[in-house]
Amino acid sequence: MYFRPIQIPSQAGVSITGAVKATPCVWDPQDPQDLPPRRDTVASMRHDLNEAWRFLRANKGFAAVVVLTLGLAIGVNSTIFSVLNGVLLRPLDYAEPDRLVVAWESNQTLGQDRAQVSSATYLDWRNQTTTFENLAIWRYKGFTLRNENDAERITTVDVSPVLFTVLGATPELGRVFTPEEEQPGSPRTVVLSHAAWTRRFGQDPSVLGRTLMLDDQSYQIVGVMPRPFQFPAGDAEVELWAPLTVNPASVASRPHRTYNAIGRMTPGANVTQAQADMDRIAATIARDNPESNAGWGVTLVPAHEQVVGDIGDTLWVLFGAVVLVLVIACVNIANLLLARSSRTAKEFAVRAAIGASQWALLRRSLVESGSLAGLGGLAGLLLAWWGIGALRPLIPANVPRADSIGLDVSVLAFTAVTSIVAALIFGLFPAWRAMRPHLVEVFQDSSRGASASKSARRLSDVMVAAEVALALMLLVGAGLLIRSFVQLTSVDPGYRTSGIVAAHIVLPASRYGPSASKKQFFDDLIARVKVIPGVEGASAVSALPMSPLGVQFELPFTIDGLAEASPSERPRARYRAVMADYFTTMGIKLVDGRAFDDFDGRENGAKVAIVNELVAKRYFQGVSPLNKLVRIPMAGDLTIVGVVADIKHDGLASSAEPEVFVPYFQFALSEMQVVVATTQAPSVVASAIRAEMMQIDPALPIAKVTSIEERVSASIAQPRFNMTLLAGLALCAAFLAALGVYGVVTYAVARRTTEIGIRMALGADARGTFRMVVLGAAKVVLVGVVFGLAGAALMGKSIESLLFDVPALDIQTYVLAGLGTVAIGLLAAMLPALRATRIDPVSALRTD
Repeated sequence: MYFRPIQIPSQAGVSITGAVKATPCVWDPQDPQDLPPRRDTVASMRHDLNEAWRFLRANKGFAAVVVLTLGLAIGVNSTIFSVLNGVLLRPLDYAEPDRLVVAWESNQTLGQDRAQVSSATYLDWRNQTTTFENLAIWRYKGFTLRNENDAERITTVDVSPVLFTVLGATPELGRVFTPEEEQPGSPRTVVLSHAAWTRRFGQDPSVLGRTLMLDDQSYQIVGVMPRPFQFPAGDAEVELWAPLTVNPASVASRPHRTYNAIGRMTPGANVTQAQADMDRIAATIARDNPESNAGWGVTLVPAHEQVVGDIGDTLWVLFGAVVLVLVIACVNIANLLLARSSRTAKEFAVRAAIGASQWALLRRSLVESGSLAGLGGLAGLLLAWWGIGALRPLIPANVPRADSIGLDVSVLAFTAVTSIVAALIFGLFPAWRAMRPHLVEVFQDSSRGASASKSARRLSDVMVAAEVALALMLLVGAGLLIRSFVQLTSVDPGYRTSGIVAAHIVLPASRYGPSASKKQFFDDLIARVKVIPGVEGASAVSALPMSPLGVQFELPFTIDGLAEASPSERPRARYRAVMADYFTTMGIKLVDGRAFDDFDGRENGAKVAIVNELVAKRYFQGVSPLNKLVRIPMAGDLTIVGVVADIKHDGLASSAEPEVFVPYFQFALSEMQVVVATTQAPSVVASAIRAEMMQIDPALPIAKVTSIEERVSASIAQPRFNMTLLAGLALCAAFLAALGVYGVVTYAVARRTTEIGIRMALGADARGTFRMVVLGAAKVVLVGVVFGLAGAALMGKSIESLLFDVPALDIQTYVLAGLGTVAIGLLAAMLPALRATRIDPVSALRTD
């Protein structure tokens, strides 16, 4: 180690009291003599590293506690950062993704900010825009893929041929679609995803030109996309893309908004300019087409923002929570190092007395902290590798881009930076104390065996109080999410949440074009399913509650007897087709009137409809809707015969929406979900339904089988994930805070052994000693609780958006979390307090 030579004054020496007189050691960075030569610095650094490693080997227990504590904190930070990076921070895997914008139609009067786009409006946008290079539309389709001996339903997307140009994507094999393939009657072609090419064709390069039987029609494979490409972003289930053809007949039907739109802005254009451009076009469309577009405008959303959605708020909250865990861990380690520094104070004082510069003392302390941080970082990296694998199955299915989560270069860099920052956080103050030793006090305290100085004890108490406060903030946050989750799961959705199995069935247009054939198929199937053993009831619906599958329309309607309104001001409702016994099978309450029977909607049956309570209250102005006539596009004039209870169709946290139900036989759809009330397992029911379908159409697959339990569980997956993760982090923080309290009290007892021995020799009993130690810790814990509750109140606003039916300042949660924190702190202090009561006064005094 390099030491700056000093001149020891002649009067320096040891006094009668044992105090050392020495020249103060002052580090002057401007003095060249205080900056050792580079070679000496490298040698000294190597020497310091060797000493640090010798210390760690000699104090394996201390090193293990520090490394494991730091590894746990860094590991959870790196794990959550991998999620944040993969979902939120990483740009989309398209060329110049910042130029991509998603376009929606919007109508503020109807409360629709992001409605889908009609084909006619899309063509006007494309032809009149000056800020977009290209615009494309797309929609999910789905095909029945026929093999030699089997058939299965696959996820596909119809896209404008220009879409791949908009995204800046090029195929790995073959070509993408040409503009001519947008025209009706063009050859049927498809482009495969890399996953489908691998799974179905073993990455055979001769796949180009082969044909696939999709909905009993032949499609030619013209291209294969590269592995990273996914569209829509993050949807790995899409197996192929087909060209979307714009039917001239649909151009005249502007109210039918069924497409999604995405565009690439011109170089130099921004979203504000593009919005102004599209507002201009929307105003022109509304002026020229007042019946369909009055009140309709455009909403532009950057593609990255559209893909990520509102998951960003949740991820930032979770990331803030793990940062608090890291801070708690660093404070804990700083406390341990501070306690240890009082034991090594004499060593540093001797070094300073013989001429060690403050730089040398600082370096020696920081090298030790850096070594611990390096080992902690490696442990954290291993924990992150395991944690990412364990966390991935728990991530809800609706989290976008979850497949991008992994241990990549960004996560490795984050782990390295976190380790360095942690080393500075927990090592800087002990190092600062080490480089400024008070020589006289150190040697005097050493000779007397005195306890730590008041300033050191005060600093240690402040650190423990900070740990307690931060841990309490996380406990309050976790408590709020737990209460919110309990409230959410206690919501009555208005239908059965168990014992319902649904089979999603799609009839190919090539064999089930006429309405009569669709009606006959589902009529026969439901009749067969009803007699399956274990089936209590069976029906069908076009869109099952909480299911992303199915068909539903949101259409305007008029009520006979009310003043005629413009199309943009007409009442609107979700329009669903159901078969007889649907409400009974699903357990949906009939409030007024009657349900559908087997004759409604058939050739000689009544043309009827059933509305929910919200439609009756909102649009009929206190008058019973029964027997009222409503006119609905595509369905005609319908008589309302019943009112059913409102249901939470989109999830337990959603609000009821206006709904109109019509008999399936009035408007036959190709896509329905067969709903079965049963006590049997979903797999058993699916096999039985499949067997009955084989009797009707052997080539028809079931697209998907799901249970209502699965749908309800999926709808609360995000809040369950938030609650579980934050609760785990809160428990981790509480454990670290308890360790902090335990360590400080243990150290205080060890330092005050002589004092306690004297007290007990003078007559103090064990109960008084126990009370003294515990009350000393309780004061620190209570201070931390007070500041923790204040911090939790401020933090509550940040998680308010994640709560359901629970206020951010929920008194019950704050009280329980505060009492729990006090209990944890006191329990952590009791063990060393009990040890203090067993101190032998004679041994303590003899040691002194």
